[in-house]
Amino acid sequence: MTGHSLVADEWRQQLAQAGLPDLRVLLDERAPSAHAAGSWQILTKPGLVGRQRWRWELDGKVLYVKRYFRPPLSEQFDRLRRQAAGHSRAWWEYQQSHLLARQHLPAARAVAVAEKMFGIVEQSSVVILEAVAGEACDRLWLRLRRENSPLTRGLPRHDLTRRLARLVSAFHQTGFCHRDLYLCHVFVALDPNARQPPQLTLIDLARVHRPRWRRLRWILKDLSQLDSSARQVGASRADRVRFLLTYLGLQPGAPRTRWFARRVVRRSDRILRRIARKSREA
Repeated sequence: MTGHSLVADEWRQQLAQAGLPDLRVLLDERAPSAHAAGSWQILTKPGLVGRQRWRWELDGKVLYVKRYFRPPLSEQFDRLRRQAAGHSRAWWEYQQSHLLARQHLPAARAVAVAEKMFGIVEQSSVVILEAVAGEACDRLWLRLRRENSPLTRGLPRHDLTRRLARLVSAFHQTGFCHRDLYLCHVFVALDPNARQPPQLTLIDLARVHRPRWRRLRWILKDLSQLDSSARQVGASRADRVRFLLTYLGLQPGAPRTRWFARRVVRRSDRILRRIARKSREA
């Protein structure tokens, strides 16, 4: 059994002063507040199996702690196929965060990680991430539809749509695919004085990968996930076409746009049917 930990240089001293000179103490199943100072709040979400999340306020800064313990076989198998056989999912998210930063892509910043492995089997792991400014894109989109506040008045929906498309296009052009690219995993920070453009940031990087084959399949998966969540918050057909045109860099009516649109909508329909089925079962 092996254990590893990494801490970003700029956070090493601060985490040590908070009681975490060695992040591996967080790998046991006690609450992190038993080890570290600061204000802790556990976050719950339906469907979290083998995972825990906390919001941690430390010296005026907000961090998020994600811990995996005894991941189910399906997640172990997925990690072995598409990530790193010798490392955990938390370690993978830490690495993808730093890879995206080197590509100058805005993504949640991981500051520390620790893991416990038994050969290629993940026993437990934990990753700490800096809070991302702003709010989830789906919540902002709903506000844009129902409000006319000073903060949203100068941000028409088509501007946000194009900015989102350019971010996703740049992300895909580097070879990455997200595999969980719903609007709730894109955060948007608005300037209260409306002097700066909105800043978009990707979060939840645990499943990000660079596919070696069938890359178009994963691109379409990302686009379909975005499309399904856009439909859930009431995005119009024009909004969705505008996104695709900007993403592809094409003019209306281009055959390639129609080809992508048909495939994205087909997969988006399947996602929405699955969501509706799970809702009925719940």
